[in-house]
Amino acid sequence: MITTGGLMRRNVLLVTIFALTALLLSCLSPPSAKKPYRPISSVPNAIVVGTAEATFSSDLVSGFRSDNEQLNEIAYLELLKSAKEKFGEGIDITDITWADVEINVRRPSVYSARGNVITIDRNAGVPDALVKAAKDAIKNIAPKSVIAVVYITAQDQATANYIADELEFLWVMEGYILCDRNQLDVLRREQNLQISGEVDDANAVSIGKFMGANVIATGKIEGDNKLRRLRLRLLDAETARVIGVASEQL
Repeated sequence: MITTGGLMRRNVLLVTIFALTALLLSCLSPPSAKKPYRPISSVPNAIVVGTAEATFSSDLVSGFRSDNEQLNEIAYLELLKSAKEKFGEGIDITDITWADVEINVRRPSVYSARGNVITIDRNAGVPDALVKAAKDAIKNIAPKSVIAVVYITAQDQATANYIADELEFLWVMEGYILCDRNQLDVLRREQNLQISGEVDDANAVSIGKFMGANVIATGKIEGDNKLRRLRLRLLDAETARVIGVASEQL
């Protein structure tokens, strides 16, 4: 026989269970598979180069909105680490989805994740001829070399500065170390060097050494209209030997 007190306690327990269930359901978020984390549409100039997969464990519980947000970040970091082992640096992960593999109460749960591996088209907006010339010139240059762009000559200084800036940008993206061209002004004052405009190879090498480079880059734009070309030369700072060349129509 159920007493009045026992009935009241049972009703309170049922109400508590219903309230906790409602709270739990309110915290649940839609499955992440329906809405990938870091969609590729949010990354301009992205190029998919492959996919990445990873398995990870966590004490977080999928289904709770706050935990899902943290699991998204964990999945991203695990996929990024996995992708760098295969694709190297300069990549990112988009369209991330993950799923429960093994849910545990007393130990970390196991999750699997998948995403697209992308690179950013950092050459967008840079003329194709300039990109090709930059790549051709350094194809025989050792990785991590220190390069000094000593001079680029053109019909006007603005064009020369633009070419030099873009070359530095492209070569840094390839993993090379570029000397700060602002050092040229310091060298001009301290060493009384004549470095305005084109200089010969011996002076270019001397200037590059002062800047701490082991590779010296020089170039010029010559010709007009369809005969207009960009010519690049890379010199070894120790031997003054030409170790890279490029010539492209602009």
